[in-house]
Amino acid sequence: MTSQTASHLPRALALLLVMTSAGACYQGGREGETDDGLSGASSGASTTAGDDTDGGDTDTGSDTVGDYDFKPAPSSLRLLLARHYTNAVRDLLGDAAAAVVEPPEDSAINGFEAVAAAQLALSDAAVQAYEDSARAAAAASIANPGKLATYLGCTPIGPEDAACHEQFIRAFGRMAFRRPLTEEEVALYLDVAQTTALDAGDFMVGIEYAVASFLQSPFFLYQVELGVPDKDDPTIHRLTGYELASRLSFFLLDTTPDANLLDAAEAGVLDSAEGVRNAAEFMLTRPEAQVALSNFYAELLRLRELDSLPKDPLVFAEWSPALAAAFREETVRTIEDIVWQQDGDIRDMLDTPFTFANKTLADFYGLAHPSGGQFGDAFLKVPLPDAHKRGGIFGQGSFLSLFAHISSTSPTLRGKFVREVLMCEAIPAPPPGVMTNLPPLGQDTPTMRDRLELHMSDEGCAICHKLMDPIGFGLENYDGIGRFRTVENGVEINTQSEVDGVGAFDGARQLGQVLRGEPEVSMCMVRNLFRHGTGHIETKGEVGPLAEVDADFIDDGYRMQAMIIDLVASESFRSVGEPN
Repeated sequence: MTSQTASHLPRALALLLVMTSAGACYQGGREGETDDGLSGASSGASTTAGDDTDGGDTDTGSDTVGDYDFKPAPSSLRLLLARHYTNAVRDLLGDAAAAVVEPPEDSAINGFEAVAAAQLALSDAAVQAYEDSARAAAAASIANPGKLATYLGCTPIGPEDAACHEQFIRAFGRMAFRRPLTEEEVALYLDVAQTTALDAGDFMVGIEYAVASFLQSPFFLYQVELGVPDKDDPTIHRLTGYELASRLSFFLLDTTPDANLLDAAEAGVLDSAEGVRNAAEFMLTRPEAQVALSNFYAELLRLRELDSLPKDPLVFAEWSPALAAAFREETVRTIEDIVWQQDGDIRDMLDTPFTFANKTLADFYGLAHPSGGQFGDAFLKVPLPDAHKRGGIFGQGSFLSLFAHISSTSPTLRGKFVREVLMCEAIPAPPPGVMTNLPPLGQDTPTMRDRLELHMSDEGCAICHKLMDPIGFGLENYDGIGRFRTVENGVEINTQSEVDGVGAFDGARQLGQVLRGEPEVSMCMVRNLFRHGTGHIETKGEVGPLAEVDADFIDDGYRMQAMIIDLVASESFRSVGEPN
């Protein structure tokens, strides 16, 4: 914005800035973990569903299909994630505008940024960041007006062409707020545009200020999901077509709904489960859907943490940014291949005997080129040697290095992740007074397994550790960065183990084979995707429809694309409760 007009911020824009600071209430953040990963909040989400609004009992994990008392979580406002904000600015105003915005970084609660976005209030610094980004994006859109022209179906006859300003405000406002503006909103933004255009003697200055105002409004910054009362049960609010368009688009595409989806909402297409299914089927054909799902798995599997993961260089000399980046790419490509290229069974990610490797990974894993050639920078799909017992994500360096200590392995962290994130089980914190430090290395405890088994001889420790540590014991052939080994401190490593209550296994691939048959694993996939898409942990009253989604998921061969479509068409996704 020009210095000539910057001092003439009208009262209307000042009011919008005040409104923007009225975010959701703070509900608490994620605490740190102790060295063995047992204290503090869960790194993922547990199987226990959230309380209903009446404070009733939580779900215990026994999900059944059939009759149930559907009671959705209370409606809320949910702040756009940083990538949602940037992508929305790009779609609304173009690449130049997106390049200059700097939204606040996302936080996570219960392992999900979307959950934090529904619970954390904006800080003063965040409000300032949104104001600065709005001004910068507006100025960039004026300097690069190609996208703006799509909202201007008129040629202004002067600085104060109210009719032309209004035409822009209605067109741009519908896209920015993801719904038509009310007449009061039209008048408000028209005042912004007219006042600043008059001050500057320039029609486009009014457009610039109007754009900056829209981008600072809570109706742009937040997903508003209030719904309308159901005619048969007013305690259930059905999301409007416009609200569903937003929820669908940010969930499936990581960006704001386009004009076609808003048109479908206006026409009532999204008022039925079938209409939502059809819209989702089309959205999944767009390239943005692949990126959005990769972002979900990057969050769920904590792949983003690889960029800053510390490792002791004296112990792990091979650890490097290039290796960490290759680990992340390997996991992402594995999942993309299963979901998009094969449209296959997503459980294959647990035990597939193939992976994707470039030269960095091939050298680290000791892989042979599939056609006898040489690896380069490109990633190739290659078979894994049986001797190393690798298979699926449990044999990949991303998982093995993330869930380990800075200078050693951690069977506890590896088992804890499996229980909490892949099985949605709650692991409680240690009882008060229990020693969490492991016995030191010694003649009788030369391996990590020996030390933890001695630790588990304490009844207070055994309650939780027996659920986690045996899972990690079966992965002790892989050190703290995923390097294959057979010996620790001169002692042969024993990797024969079991998942308590599930079955015995030896190595990463067999662990995946054991888990893929567990009902909790498929239901947990449904739960995790629901949490990511709605911004809350499912309540007891929402589990029934999610169990139906899981039943269809199983019948459809565990195909992720089919499950996503069933999920967004479910009552739990399309409804909210009364606001608190």
